[in-house]
Amino acid sequence: MQGVIRYHRSISVLLLFLSLAAFSHAQGATTIALLPFENVSGNLQSLRIIMPLIAQHLQAKGYHVMQQDVLEPFLFRYRIRNTGMLSRRHLHALRQEWGVEQVMVGTVDLFFASSENPQWGLSARVLSTASGNILWAASSGLSGDDFTTILGLGTIHSGERLGQEVVKALLHSLPRAGEPFPSPRRRPSGGGLFGFKAGYRSPLLDTHPPRRVALLPLENASQRKGAGRILTDIFTTALFQQGRYQVIEPGEVQEALLSLKAMPYGGIDFKTLAGLQRRIGVDAVLLGTVYTYNEGLQKGATSSPEVALDMRMLQAKDGRILWFATHTRKGEDFQRILDWGKIRSIVPLALKMAQEMLETL
Repeated sequence: MQGVIRYHRSISVLLLFLSLAAFSHAQGATTIALLPFENVSGNLQSLRIIMPLIAQHLQAKGYHVMQQDVLEPFLFRYRIRNTGMLSRRHLHALRQEWGVEQVMVGTVDLFFASSENPQWGLSARVLSTASGNILWAASSGLSGDDFTTILGLGTIHSGERLGQEVVKALLHSLPRAGEPFPSPRRRPSGGGLFGFKAGYRSPLLDTHPPRRVALLPLENASQRKGAGRILTDIFTTALFQQGRYQVIEPGEVQEALLSLKAMPYGGIDFKTLAGLQRRIGVDAVLLGTVYTYNEGLQKGATSSPEVALDMRMLQAKDGRILWFATHTRKGEDFQRILDWGKIRSIVPLALKMAQEMLETL
């Protein structure tokens, strides 16, 4: 009798597996695995609010969304603790087990739950499970005051309501399900917006430019815990959107560094450079240090966000410096008349700053 029961259970499990596999392959072109974003905001409630909103907006774009409850056994089996990035190995495993072609990963960079002026900041990427490449990347941030009109009306006071707006802004450029992911529009090199100039730029960037670039984890010398992690994702967004390099997914970089038993925050030795070139075929690496990351939220701090950091690019084969820049930006730098033009939240300020720096690369 027990043998019959075990037989029927085995058949049931097999039928469930086959139905899931058939469903996955049938939906492969429009199914996206949505991993829980890494929470760097410091607010424990942020994921509970933002992840359902992201899932809803993806569904509105025609995607079938695989969410955390379905993915948890996979994450546990492969011991994936940091769901804000994925290696090529884990992406291939997701493809083999579930038949999904795309995965969304990201970070919650900021959630300030104030009834006066709430703020959100998000970064996200869509990755190909076939190639391991980044297909799409975006960063977005908003404050409740961004919606205030000239008469003082329209301010959003609800964190949940503002969350809907920041997700809408984040996913605005994401293609609808089934549509191709466009290649980022290639932007010219060597120029500087708003008069910003790099400290040094090698002629090799024009004569022998690198093709595959890895952004190493940024060193955090600021008082804000997690600032290096946040800016690593924002610079990944800006570098990908620039369209001049094939940007290696941070999860692939992280796995390569772990295999080399190296974590070069702010600096790197020749041995690690050679190891990265060998393991992930990198031509150049970007690394740097965050000195100031002020969200303008702390008591007694300026109400304008501020970011300061330096960045440099090294050639992988010999460690030669190809580019170096240091930059500081405040939200009020962009203010024109009264408060118009002022950047009120840290993520759009950091993204603007990253774009200015990378324009000189």
